[in-house]
Amino acid sequence: MTLALNFGLGQAVLLVSRASAEAQNLDALQQLRETLAAQVGSSGKVDFEQVDRIESGAVSLASAQYDYVVANPAEPWAVEHSGRVLASLLLALKPSGSLAMRELVLDSTDSLVQLPITRTKDDLAQQLRFAGFIDSQITSCEPVSESTLQVLGESCWNLTDASAFVARASGHILVATVAAKKPAYNVGAATALSFGKKAKAKNTNDAHVATSQPAQKVWMINVESDDDAEIEDQDNLLEAEDLARPDIAALARPGDSAPRKKACKNCTCGLASGEVVDESLACKPTDKPKKAKKPVDVVNVKSSCGSCSLGDAFRCSSCPYLGMPAFKPGEKVTLGGSMLHDDFMP
Repeated sequence: MTLALNFGLGQAVLLVSRASAEAQNLDALQQLRETLAAQVGSSGKVDFEQVDRIESGAVSLASAQYDYVVANPAEPWAVEHSGRVLASLLLALKPSGSLAMRELVLDSTDSLVQLPITRTKDDLAQQLRFAGFIDSQITSCEPVSESTLQVLGESCWNLTDASAFVARASGHILVATVAAKKPAYNVGAATALSFGKKAKAKNTNDAHVATSQPAQKVWMINVESDDDAEIEDQDNLLEAEDLARPDIAALARPGDSAPRKKACKNCTCGLASGEVVDESLACKPTDKPKKAKKPVDVVNVKSSCGSCSLGDAFRCSSCPYLGMPAFKPGEKVTLGGSMLHDDFMP
């Protein structure tokens, strides 16, 4: 099974695959290259590049050089194109260039384990979209023959028991043919926004119209005429009833009733609850009068902490001895010596 390729004269084609002196597809790749060279003619070109060199970064493909890229076209299709390889192939394509590729896929994710093949056909299509390709589609998906599986197991993947692998993988490994395109722009391309051109054209048309006919003034404010403008007199806005003084009788309390007293804090006559109050009764205060505090006996006070006599640094915040000098316990604190006399001597 080979790709059906038909290119025109003068087109540039890149052939990407894995080939070596021991490879099974060396003759098929050489024959395919000669066929493609005959199709494009002398004015076109057909280049070949190893997929392993692209994967390792040993070679960098030039940007926008090829009309078509043909990847992994010949049996046994033992290449799984990574995201880096697909991105390099996209870069090498010209805008709107096409990709034709074949790759082995699994019929389901849990079919086989411990194999280089890890993707299904849906995963492959998704990987192409992630790389930047558009219009990607799986044109065909066919089972791989047992003879090709035998070559894969023995020569490509170096399996110890290739026959058991063929019996187990038969019908589960498929070869998918993929077609995709590069967008109609190159990486890093820039373009002018369309609304900018429309605005420029509109400004040109407006300028042409402005020169042909005078612009119409919709409205404007004449600042010079503000001094002559008539200002409304505020006194004319008042009516006769607005200027009349109110009657004292109209401001009197309705029914000529006495003002209501305000209830005290500890009301006992019923005024606070809205009851009818007998004026002869008076509220009796319920709060007991506070007793006056006894003065603190600073001299005979007994210390509860035992630190009062040591000085302010050892005293509590409520100590009665604050501000006094240190003394011996039981000793009366007095100010003696020259501290009773003024420092000023006439």
